[in-house]
Amino acid sequence: MGKIKYCILGIVVLSLTVGCSLFTKTWVYRELPNDYVIQKVSDTKMIVGKDDGKKTIITSGEKTIGFESYVSEFQKGERFVGLKCAASGDSGLAFQFYILDTKYEYVHGPYDYESTYETVKNSIVDEDLGEWIPTSSIES
Repeated sequence: MGKIKYCILGIVVLSLTVGCSLFTKTWVYRELPNDYVIQKVSDTKMIVGKDDGKKTIITSGEKTIGFESYVSEFQKGERFVGLKCAASGDSGLAFQFYILDTKYEYVHGPYDYESTYETVKNSIVDEDLGEWIPTSSIES
C-alpha cells in the first residue's frame, strides 16, 4: 500500500511541475554580438551568456562571462551590451546594471545606480548602444 501512495504522489508532483511549466513562455534572444544570448528560463529568471550550441554558458574556467538575473531592458552595440536587471531589494524592487564586453567575455557590474552605470559606460564603451529595448517586446 505504501508503494501505491508514493507512486500517486510522484505522479501528482510530476503533473504539477510539467503543467506549471506549460504556462511559462520561454525564449532565447540571439541578436547580441559574438554569440551572446539572453535566455528566459522562467517568469523570474533569465540567463545572459555565451551560446555554445547546446546551452548558455556563464562561466569559462574561473572567469565569469555571464550572469543570471531578470533582464528588464538592454542596449546593444557591435561589441558591448548594456543590461538593466530587476532585483528584489529590502525596500521593494530595485535595479542593477551591467555592461557586457562580448569581445573579451567580461562582465562589468552589477552597478546599483543608473548614474554609476552611465559613468562606467562612458569611460569604457567606445560605441553607441542605442535606446533601451524592453524584454517584454521580445515575449510578444
